[in-house]
Amino acid sequence: MGLFKRSTGAAPDTISPHTPNSQSTSPTRSNDEKDPEAIHSEHTTSAPQSKWKLSAKSGDGDVAMALFGSPDELHEPISHEEERRVKRKIDWMILPYLAVCYAFFYIDKTTLSYAAIFGIREDLNLVGTEYSWLSSIFYFGFLAWAFPTNFLMQRLPIGKYLGFNIFLWGAFLMLQASAKNFTQLAVLRAFAGAAEACSDPSFMLITSMWYKRNEQPRAMGTWYVANGAGIALGGLLGYGIGNIHGAVPSWKLEFVIIGALCCVWGVVMFIFLPDSPVTAKGLSHREKRVAVERLRGNQTGVENKHLKGYQVKEAFCDIKLYLFYILGVVCNVPNGGISNFGTIIIKGFGFSTLETTLMQIPYGAIIAISILICVFANEYVEKSGRQARTWFILLFLCPNIAGSFGLAFLDANNKAGRLTCYYLTG
Repeated sequence: MGLFKRSTGAAPDTISPHTPNSQSTSPTRSNDEKDPEAIHSEHTTSAPQSKWKLSAKSGDGDVAMALFGSPDELHEPISHEEERRVKRKIDWMILPYLAVCYAFFYIDKTTLSYAAIFGIREDLNLVGTEYSWLSSIFYFGFLAWAFPTNFLMQRLPIGKYLGFNIFLWGAFLMLQASAKNFTQLAVLRAFAGAAEACSDPSFMLITSMWYKRNEQPRAMGTWYVANGAGIALGGLLGYGIGNIHGAVPSWKLEFVIIGALCCVWGVVMFIFLPDSPVTAKGLSHREKRVAVERLRGNQTGVENKHLKGYQVKEAFCDIKLYLFYILGVVCNVPNGGISNFGTIIIKGFGFSTLETTLMQIPYGAIIAISILICVFANEYVEKSGRQARTWFILLFLCPNIAGSFGLAFLDANNKAGRLTCYYLTG
């Protein structure tokens, strides 16, 4: 591997070629003064062979190397059954946590929307474009913290860092219930956006850390389907909160209850989500090595704590980086608006406040079903040896585009048609 050197009782230098009988002397020393290099040579050859370790020069190596005692252990045979057993264990260790977490991320994106129909605009005297700005300011905080949070993800234990950010995000969500005006709510929204900036990058990083390339689409689809589940669950929670009648306004209860649930889940993630296969408490030493060895074909390593300039340069020279950037922008421009104005749009069709919350359930269900269809269709095509991911992206964007045009141009009296178009935007 080029990363190993023998570890002896002395410093981790390379082994001297001298033998115990060839005690060389320095030409500048007396005959009875032994050469330090020769002394080192005697010591290393007489010491018993010990484990291998990373050379000091390879401090930027992958952390997974700590699991292996020697280069010979890097290619241990793994049976298909053993790999399947370890993968099933990994599935239960990783995917439920990510799925629930992702559901909360999308419930959060709709809390402001539910607060709007529960009276936040009237109670805080939001006028003009102030409500729109509350939606945008969340993403300003997200953008401002996007690069720093990615660097911190690389340096810190990813499971702990993700759990901490979920807790913070829930705390800022709860604090929004105490806001007295637009300014206070805007500041809290910006901080909440910053706390959520680690969401998608950390999820993809964790998935690539545990799954082979051909397994990643299904693994990502498993936690991404929680997007729709979160929207549907948010509708149910909104309906339940809307039925609570008391001195505290429903929009404040929305922030407090959802925020408290997120804080609790953040603590759960912090404690139980493994940081990497190397430190996973739920795996034996052998299972950790299997978890690492099975990823050899990815050629990406498991976890590296060092930023490498040549990799940054290579990324910025890759056209796919810019294509993904453009795709993210064009997809999230309508997504940001619909997620924050969705309930207002539906209520405009003539539904009551509580009916509006329930109408979000089919919307979330359609999203979840669409994701599952895309995941399994892509997997089916890949088994035939073809790559069609880009085509599936284009195919599944078509209903979104059609729905957006329908909302914009259908007659205002065509409520059934406009509701259908709203569901297509998911």
